[in-house]
Amino acid sequence: MNIKINWLAILVSTLAGMTIGFLFYGFLFLEAWQVAVGLATPDNVNFTKYGNPIILDPVTPMIINTLLMVAYGVFMTWLTGQTGRTSAAGGASLGALIGLLIAASSAVGNMFAVEPTMLSVIDGAYHLVLFTVIGAIVGGWRKRRA
Repeated sequence: MNIKINWLAILVSTLAGMTIGFLFYGFLFLEAWQVAVGLATPDNVNFTKYGNPIILDPVTPMIINTLLMVAYGVFMTWLTGQTGRTSAAGGASLGALIGLLIAASSAVGNMFAVEPTMLSVIDGAYHLVLFTVIGAIVGGWRKRRA
C-alpha cells in the first residue's frame, strides 16, 4: 500500500501535540506534575529536584519533543494507512489504543520506580489525548492521489 504523507496534516498534528503538552504540563496539571516528579521552586526562581538544586535546560527537550511530534504524525499516517483507518474516527480510535498502551507501559514503569500514582494519571491521560488527536488529524486528513 502506497502511503502519501500529507505534510500539512503532520504540521497541524505537531502543533496540536505541542498545544496539548502545554495544556497538560504548563496549565492544567503543572503543580500536580511538579509535585509528582519532585520539582520545586522554593524561591520562585531556582529549581530543586527532591531538595537538590538543578539547572533546567528548556531548549533541548523542546527540540526533541518537536521532532518526536513530527515522528508521531508520520508514524500515525503510516499506521492509519496500513490498517485502513483513513477517517478522523478511525485514526482517533487507533490513536486512543496506542495512547492507552503507552499509558499502561508508563504506569508499570512508574510502579517499579515507586513514583506517585498521580504521575501515571497525568502522563497516561496526556498520551491518550495526544495520540487520539494526532490519529484523528492524520487519519482524517489524507493526501489525495493525483
